[in-house]
Amino acid sequence: MTLQKRPKPFQYFKDVRIFLITVSVVVMLFMSAIYLIRYLTVNELLIQTVRHEATSYAQLIVLTRHWNARYGGVYVEKKPGVESNPYLKELGIDPDIRTADGRVLTLRNPAIMIREISELAREENSVGFHMVSLRNLNPENQPDDFERAALERFARGEREHWQFDRSGGKPVFRYVLPLVVEEACLACHRQQSYNKGDIRGGVSVMIPAEGLVAQMRTNRNQIVIDIIVTIGILLAILYFLAWKLVGRLDETQKRLKHIAATDELTGLKNRRHIMEHTHKEYQRAVRTGGTLSIILLDIDHFKRVNDSLGHAFGDKVLQAVAQEMQGGLRSYDLLGRIGGEEFLIASPGSTLDDAAGLAERIRQKIKGRKISDRTREISVTVSAGVTSLSEQDASADVILQRADEALYLAKQQGRDRVVSV
Repeated sequence: MTLQKRPKPFQYFKDVRIFLITVSVVVMLFMSAIYLIRYLTVNELLIQTVRHEATSYAQLIVLTRHWNARYGGVYVEKKPGVESNPYLKELGIDPDIRTADGRVLTLRNPAIMIREISELAREENSVGFHMVSLRNLNPENQPDDFERAALERFARGEREHWQFDRSGGKPVFRYVLPLVVEEACLACHRQQSYNKGDIRGGVSVMIPAEGLVAQMRTNRNQIVIDIIVTIGILLAILYFLAWKLVGRLDETQKRLKHIAATDELTGLKNRRHIMEHTHKEYQRAVRTGGTLSIILLDIDHFKRVNDSLGHAFGDKVLQAVAQEMQGGLRSYDLLGRIGGEEFLIASPGSTLDDAAGLAERIRQKIKGRKISDRTREISVTVSAGVTSLSEQDASADVILQRADEALYLAKQQGRDRVVSV
């Protein structure tokens, strides 16, 4: 079994190669854009999730402050480890009271209550929060650069501020929500010249973001893998389809070339192709010093066949003669039909005697064949003119002209013969 040789990809079709490269680039850019959007979207969802978490913390703290401020603070029993709020005394407020049974209670205003809750929260889940203000009594509420920037933004009308902070080694999500002065707050903060509705500070929340960053890193790695796999599959499919297309185009091109070079009736090479081949063989023979012989053959009295038996039968005669001619040729001889009943054989490497012998064998084979359409049967003969390349031949046309003259002599001498010149 002979294996069919597949065409090399894009060997003959430069436009297909350029098209494939263009489409590949477009596919890679398009898929990269899709996955980049997906990456950014997922990251944004992750960021919004932790932002909503921070917002919930901050709003809960604000509500807790409101509850405390609404009641003017709450009192707790002053047990060991519980200290009075020294900053209330600076505001002229005595934080301690003694009950009738002799216990001492100390006031927990919103600020100190939030600080103590923050300490508990940090112990439980590492989420930290505290109050910040540009005007504060407690140094612990002094804002850092991020918090100061947030407070300045709040003064310009913004209602929240957040960012990822990686400066400490471990990434944290930082969020600040403004604190608005309410009527209940003025009991403690009127002396600081605050009015109802003023922004007196903010609630600063810090949420550890190592898990979030790891998830974003995993998302990025997965996106990269998805891009590589998807683009690889698409390009493989595209390459396969292009390969198939090139194969089909190559086969189509070969068929078109065959059709363009072939006589439709006899299957031989047509006039244009055999003439081009003859000129190429002439140039090769001149260049290499080789030999070239030309044979012109013509079916004798072919017009009578068409007139008496019809053109359909005449076509059968042409096909039969072509078949007999092909059977006697060498692999590098080329046979073509150059006219109605006229044929040409270009025989490179043949001497005049070799070509004359070939023409004689063909003549005898054709003469001995019976051509039939089941109702009629005839025999035909051919005349042949043979010549070979000489040093005086300036072109292939000179050789062809001499072969045509030899054929004319064969016709003049009674047909059914070979004449060499």
